[in-house]
Amino acid sequence: MNFSLFFRTDAMVLCLLLFAACILTVMAGRYTRIRLFHHDQQESKGGITSLLGALFGLWGFLLAFTFSNSATKFESVRLVMLDESNIIRNSFARADFFPDSVRNGMREDLTIYLDALIRFYQSTSDYNKMLEEKAIGDEAGKRLLAKTIDASKLPGMTMPVANMFATLTTMLDLNARRNALLLGGVPEPVVYMLFFLAVAISFIGGFTTPIINAKEWIIVCGFLLLACLIIYITIDLGRPLRGSMHPNTGKAALIELRKKI
Repeated sequence: MNFSLFFRTDAMVLCLLLFAACILTVMAGRYTRIRLFHHDQQESKGGITSLLGALFGLWGFLLAFTFSNSATKFESVRLVMLDESNIIRNSFARADFFPDSVRNGMREDLTIYLDALIRFYQSTSDYNKMLEEKAIGDEAGKRLLAKTIDASKLPGMTMPVANMFATLTTMLDLNARRNALLLGGVPEPVVYMLFFLAVAISFIGGFTTPIINAKEWIIVCGFLLLACLIIYITIDLGRPLRGSMHPNTGKAALIELRKKI
């Protein structure tokens, strides 16, 4: 699987680059004003000011949408991890209804699946390792389904097989959902537009400000720093387990389950 440069780049690095780009575009806007309108020392009014206000509103709307998307994804990953812990625990319990010859093989594959899942969550910054653990878990899931189907041929196994099959299909459905959540992220075109608007606002802000002295630079840098910090939190939320914020409750439940087995 190929990951884009944006997906592979740390959110902190992206936001530091954005902050630097915004500072440079403020300077570029100021330079453009001086070069083209050096005789005009008055603050721009009317259409330009209205345009800047509209851009701020659009940027704020887009940021709110992106933050909501990221927060929802973060919570979804946490819930999936908790659901996976519960469904794997149920699978271990339901394996006990099978004869020992089947039960032992099922428990072995369930253990492999659980270990691969834990390593998957611990390797989200190493994409090759993450995909390797995903493949191990997928193979264990296939073997579990095959063992369940084979057990259906044994006498008196109708109910245990039906229960186990329902549990395994739910477990594999959660697997697919988890992969989609973790291997995805905030839609990149949305973040590109968020970055572009931040740079555009910086340029227009520099262009429409008659004088930028030390006091003005402190205000500009403070605003841009806060804006980039909010964008960092937004992107980081949309990358569960890869950044500074982690759904630790879900991971702890899986590790605790592994200790009990």
